[in-house]
Amino acid sequence: MRLRLYTALILLASLLGGSAQELHYRLWFTDKGQSDYSLDRPDEFLSPRAVAQREKWGIAIDSTDLPIPATRLQQLSQLGGRILAVSKWLNTATVALADTTPLRAIERLPFVARYDFLGSPVQTGHIVRPRQKQIEDTVNSPYGDAGWQIALHNGDKLHQAGFTGEGMTIAVIDGGFLNADNNPRFAPDRIAGYHDFIDEEMDFRNGNSHGSAVLSTMLTNDSSLFIGTAPQASYWLLRSENTAAEYPAEEDYWATALEYADSLGVDVVTSSLGYTRFDNSRFDHSWPELDGRTAYISQAAARGVQKGLLIVVSAGNEGGNDWQKINFPGDVDGLLTVGAVTTERARAYFSGVGPTADNRVKPDVVALGAATATIDPEGNLLPKDGTSFSAPIIAGLTACLRQALPHLSAREIIALIHQNSTRYLDPDSLLGYGIPDFYAAYRQGSDIETPRTDNAPLQLSYREGNPIVTVGSLPPDESGITLRVYSLEGTVLAQYRLPEGAQLELNDLNKGTYLLSARGRLHCWTQKIQRL
Repeated sequence: MRLRLYTALILLASLLGGSAQELHYRLWFTDKGQSDYSLDRPDEFLSPRAVAQREKWGIAIDSTDLPIPATRLQQLSQLGGRILAVSKWLNTATVALADTTPLRAIERLPFVARYDFLGSPVQTGHIVRPRQKQIEDTVNSPYGDAGWQIALHNGDKLHQAGFTGEGMTIAVIDGGFLNADNNPRFAPDRIAGYHDFIDEEMDFRNGNSHGSAVLSTMLTNDSSLFIGTAPQASYWLLRSENTAAEYPAEEDYWATALEYADSLGVDVVTSSLGYTRFDNSRFDHSWPELDGRTAYISQAAARGVQKGLLIVVSAGNEGGNDWQKINFPGDVDGLLTVGAVTTERARAYFSGVGPTADNRVKPDVVALGAATATIDPEGNLLPKDGTSFSAPIIAGLTACLRQALPHLSAREIIALIHQNSTRYLDPDSLLGYGIPDFYAAYRQGSDIETPRTDNAPLQLSYREGNPIVTVGSLPPDESGITLRVYSLEGTVLAQYRLPEGAQLELNDLNKGTYLLSARGRLHCWTQKIQRL
């Protein structure tokens, strides 16, 4: 299946493979020049869906949305530059040269401001494969082995409310989609289209399977085995990663893929790709760059946030090595960076940590990333480890939440997810805002349930260090509350149903800080307590 691609975005006509010894350069242009397109005719370079979304959210279509003039790309090609990637947002083109001979002529072009040398890709042939585990059957659920990873976020309740992703489009930017067009567990009509930004054609028969596994956590809809987090959504499969090597130009491919997703007007973008170290250590990123605006891929992602995209990315699996931090572009403000937890709700040892270099909370939230249920290219159950799989779990549920709350912008949806996560009052660098509850977010966003910061009904006192909770006056529309006691890691330690005036002594807690969540029929309150 190959859908019609928008003419303005077919930038890769000369992308025909090339030698591994080619030299890569990122060219920064002085300006946009004389465009082949007009802001008065945005339908020539953006889909009707994308134009409608910009209008809905009041986001202007401006000069950064205009494609790079074809004449510039032609001049670069004539001088010996093979076009690898083009970014209209950042006003760059990335080219491959057989040697440095054409560089002097390219540098002299009046529209070239400067260039970055990106090295040469070296085919290492190494692919990091997560270690495999048996999935514990902890949930008796029609979701099969995926039951626990969706119940953790009350996503099953969101589905039961009627929100399974129908009408939503999710772009998956990844490194390969082996057999995704023919997987017996995938509904082919859910794949809206695909595009390969590295090779001329997407290879579904010999490509990498990473993107297929990512896709399976959302798309699968087989009640006999597995149901994903957005089984009724539509998907665009976008390949931007060469899994046989790690080199800087892959950030440029990713940026081009993100712009393509924007032009399609997708509702959610999810990507389980991130960059810190390269095969040539000369190009490695440094911790001070982790500020959301320095790395090229982060600049592109930040521009996508400005354009109104709802972007979900993995935190990366560097938590157990010398880098430790989240990957790029997970450092960008305004997108959801997802870390990994185990079935015990503890941080997975490999999950990248924050904060960012400018001390912002990252990761944003966490989901199951250890022994995550996925489907292999043959349609069999295959548990995998990695934030690569916690991110799409969240992305699928985020698409369902957007379906439920179409009046909310991307930033408002993300804020709602933060507010309904287990560590919202006490975020940290390991779990961020914690484990999100998507059904609670839906109830809050649809005004079924309103968070209250005033007149909290819980009155605290202490007896020999034990907290005593008294349920004070409730609003007239509430007859009682459900009280949950959480650890700071998000584990529910106890649950009670209490009427107005009830008194409860919590004498089974160890010394430390805890969170109380009180929920009524229409309101909810959250506050901290301590066991002294």
